[in-house]
Amino acid sequence: MDARGKKRQVGKRKFTSVHILLFCVLIPVAGFLYAASAIRIEDAYIRVAAQGMSSAGYFKITNSSDTPDTLYAVKASFAKMAQLHESFRKNGMVGMKEIRFVVIPADSTVTFKPGGYHLMLMNVEYDLKVGMKLHVFLMFRKAGEIGLDIPVK
Repeated sequence: MDARGKKRQVGKRKFTSVHILLFCVLIPVAGFLYAASAIRIEDAYIRVAAQGMSSAGYFKITNSSDTPDTLYAVKASFAKMAQLHESFRKNGMVGMKEIRFVVIPADSTVTFKPGGYHLMLMNVEYDLKVGMKLHVFLMFRKAGEIGLDIPVK
């Protein structure tokens, strides 16, 4: 083979390697960005609470993708403990319990509201007053971590 033939082969290898690299890096990133944009959080608020007490957070999660996603954790630096909870009625009694996750079906909205799903924010570090905005992170299996500034009402 002449020098020109070798040069073309090397050029083809670089071209192929670059495409493979782009494919391996960009496809997962594009998938992540798509998934994150498919989850929308609306009408969020956190209840007023005194320092050391508990509060709750409510909102609507809309999943506009064609596959379900799962909310599996919450982080809130202003509370010593933050959990996903569900209220229930049993034998005329009302209670609530921690849940490990909430599935957000494809092309659906799930509402976190009083008497249903909610964020339980326990032992808050300071008074939560009307008008404050508190930063919370919601962790989804596909969409990843979504940070929100949620008003106190």
